[in-house]
Amino acid sequence: MIDTGSFAAPEPPLLVSRDIFSHLTDTIDRKQRKRPLGLFSDFVVDQLPHRIADIKCSERPSEAVKALGRTINAMTAEMDYDALLLSLPQSDFEVAKTDVQYLVNSAYQLSAVAGLHPWDAEQTVGVALGRLARLTCERQPSIGVLSYEDMILTNPMQSDPRVYCLGAAGVEERDFCLGHQLIETDLQSAIEALVELRDVADADAAQCLSRCLDRLESANCVLTRFDQHMSPDLFGQFRVFYEKNPYKNTLGPSGRFSARVVAVSVLLIGEELFHQKRQFYKDVYRLSKYYPQEYIREVFRWLSPDKESPWLQPGWLEGKMNFPASATISPVTEHAHDEIGKLRASCVCAWDRFTRMHRGAALKYTVGPGRSLVGIEASETVEAVLSQRLLTPARP
Repeated sequence: MIDTGSFAAPEPPLLVSRDIFSHLTDTIDRKQRKRPLGLFSDFVVDQLPHRIADIKCSERPSEAVKALGRTINAMTAEMDYDALLLSLPQSDFEVAKTDVQYLVNSAYQLSAVAGLHPWDAEQTVGVALGRLARLTCERQPSIGVLSYEDMILTNPMQSDPRVYCLGAAGVEERDFCLGHQLIETDLQSAIEALVELRDVADADAAQCLSRCLDRLESANCVLTRFDQHMSPDLFGQFRVFYEKNPYKNTLGPSGRFSARVVAVSVLLIGEELFHQKRQFYKDVYRLSKYYPQEYIREVFRWLSPDKESPWLQPGWLEGKMNFPASATISPVTEHAHDEIGKLRASCVCAWDRFTRMHRGAALKYTVGPGRSLVGIEASETVEAVLSQRLLTPARP
């Protein structure tokens, strides 16, 4: 049986989908402080949004950004954060890594907004903070910039969220990240049900598929909130901080890099997706460094069960062998009776609605004059990337 422990869910949801994007408050209720790096974490949570707001209003933004760099350098020199970072238990370390990467990312993004030369941008980040960032990647391998894992999976959204904006924009930013986290939690439950169906010989197929369907419908409810209630104006205020790193030619954190989305796609429609949208798999392997590493490695093990190194692109992707149907639930459901077939079809329909709704919402909020693209390379189009998980052609 495949261990789904690698897909440990983010914080258990305390808020339900109807609470996000309610626009009823412009403050964040920080229920329980999570500050593993002490004063460093305090700065990221309590002071950084104010410093960003000041820089936005400054008549001399380049000087204001350099001043922020001096503050960062002074703060990181005050104590041995390297030793503290490496001594933290894993749960605290993950939040600390988010703090470090949030601060590094803000330094680069603000430097770009102010038009700073790359050398000045590196001075804004500073030697000590840069070293902390490298240490986080050595302890927990990941792409060396703010990632989807940092922004969504380890960000303590329910209790003490890390956000870049103040006021209503900060609340909207929290809800944006929290909505993704709620979806990740639903997808985790769907994955567990599908893996049980696939790997446990006496699994109750109807029960597994019903559980999966219930969680996919719940994820669709959350995604509906994005489509119907998120404010484009507020979204635009924080989105700039999740863009591509302007100095390192790396992509920004994006829902494109959710390993759970890949996992559900593989389990439910893996072989069909391979035959119709092979580029989806090619891009997952090509951009594997952007995904949460432990999570995507587990999916690669499903897709290459006989390989010692699951990271290598498998032969089936080049047509050298058959797609590994054992990675999917198809061997269990293809000859099942009508009830099971109908339940699987319902799950596929729910997942199709999810991918189409995500495509529609992403196009609605991210495509337009002057808007940069977060998880898209220069050689790609956002429409093509968002359509990669669709089994049938995208509708207008």
